[in-house]
Amino acid sequence: MVEDNQIITELPGDFIDEFERDILGRIPEEKVQVQLRQLSNARVMQAVGSVQISGLGQKVAEIDPRLYFRLLHAHGHEENWLRDLLADNPEMCAPGYKPKRKADLRHSKSFVNGKPV
Repeated sequence: MVEDNQIITELPGDFIDEFERDILGRIPEEKVQVQLRQLSNARVMQAVGSVQISGLGQKVAEIDPRLYFRLLHAHGHEENWLRDLLADNPEMCAPGYKPKRKADLRHSKSFVNGKPV
C-alpha cells in the first residue's frame, strides 16, 4: 500500500511503452488537424481581411496556435523566423500585407522536418 506522501520512483515498463505508443500515435493525426485549421484560418483571413484591434493595431496574419508554438519551439532562437515564415507563406498574411526582410536572399518556403510549412 502506498502512503499519501510517498514519491513514486519507478513505473512498470509496459505502462511506459503503452504511454509512449499512445503519444507517438497521436502526433501525425494532430499535425493533420493543425494543417486543416491553418487552411481554414487562411481562407477566413483572405475573405474577411485584416481588422483593427484596439490596443494591438492592425492584424497582419492568422496562425494556428499549435502551429505557432511548435514553430516557436523549433525556430524561436533564430532572428526574424516569424517574418521569414510569413514571407514564405503569403496565404497566412492579411490581404495587402507583405512582410519585408533585410537582405532577402531566400526564395523558397520554410521547411519543418523536410516538409514546407
